[in-house]
Amino acid sequence: MFCSNCGAETVSTANFCTRCGQGLMDNDTDDSDSDTECNFDEEAIITYYFNRGFEYNEILLFLTSKTVWTLKTEQPSEDILKEVRKRIQEIIDGPGSMGGYRTVWHTLELEGVRVPRIVVQEIIRELDPEGTELRKRHCLKRRQYHNPGPNYAWHVDGYDKVKPWGFPIHGCIDGYSRRIMWLEVARSNNLPEYPAMYYVEAVKDLGGCPVEVVTDLGTENGLLASIQSYFRQNPDAHRYVPSPRNQRIEGWWSFYSKNRSSWWRNFFQALETDGKIDLTSEMNKECLWYCFSGVLQADCDAVKEHWNTHYIRRSRHNTVGGRPDSLFFLPEYHGAVNNLLSSVEPNEIECVSQQIIVTQDTDEYQEYFDYVVEGLNIEAPTTWKEALQQYEKLTHIAEFGFSP
Repeated sequence: MFCSNCGAETVSTANFCTRCGQGLMDNDTDDSDSDTECNFDEEAIITYYFNRGFEYNEILLFLTSKTVWTLKTEQPSEDILKEVRKRIQEIIDGPGSMGGYRTVWHTLELEGVRVPRIVVQEIIRELDPEGTELRKRHCLKRRQYHNPGPNYAWHVDGYDKVKPWGFPIHGCIDGYSRRIMWLEVARSNNLPEYPAMYYVEAVKDLGGCPVEVVTDLGTENGLLASIQSYFRQNPDAHRYVPSPRNQRIEGWWSFYSKNRSSWWRNFFQALETDGKIDLTSEMNKECLWYCFSGVLQADCDAVKEHWNTHYIRRSRHNTVGGRPDSLFFLPEYHGAVNNLLSSVEPNEIECVSQQIIVTQDTDEYQEYFDYVVEGLNIEAPTTWKEALQQYEKLTHIAEFGFSP
């Protein structure tokens, strides 16, 4: 049996072509109302993965229905190119300026805008020539790393580069797929309750835990280590290593620093230089958290989605090529071991969750800022510019009172 669209040979029992996605079923069959509803769901699923650059075979494996769709791309019009240029200018006018043209191109994909990558490269070279030259000098040396499949090892660590301004970040990466399991802006990276809470939430979402969890020797990882060993009923299910040996997450922090957080560090340092931030003032630091924590978390969520859906090229260092989401959820497609996730009963997860108590001390500054924002009907900021405007306004009011 051959596909009428691309000519590829297919299995006689197949419902669609694995090369191009063309339907092989009899199109004369009447669709029922339930089929129409299913088609709508499939279209949403296909659009989601197609806009993120997944291959046809990967999308078909994600689908569970037999309804077939053919995916095609279109060349952008002049009007679309103008909008693309405008959007690229907005992306590089902020933390997105730390990424290269592939990062910007994938960001456009996530927003449903598909243009040739060479077009994005040329536009960025024109709009940001200095940044283009700086990125050309980048050179990264990699260690060897071996992992049989997803959920064999999760690498956990905290990130303190933005901590001087009150924004410690905690993250976890799957060793095989390099999928980011969580990336959270926390109040503290020193309290064991935060890593444990993020870990239990990830286990709850997946319905199981990995074969092992790898962390550094920090005391904040003790509670997480105990929970992992309890879930696996194995004291060796958690492994302490020196920080440089936790290479998967340490390597990703290097990527995050170069491509995102360095912009935030430069931004906050500039505010310090201009005298807008006084880190000796408790009020200033609390106002920074109040105004920027939500924006920073939204930025971390965007970085997480961007990373999990971008394509990692195969390299000579034994790196498996593919998109982290595909490598994690479809390991058999990439020749990896599947079913390494150890099932954890919901009652066990609930029991452990009740033992994790994150203390939320009453903060007078946060209550005061809530009162001011509510009284002035100020909306929560969604961009760094809006957060900066809110910060300047709230600090002025806190020091000099309401202006008439």
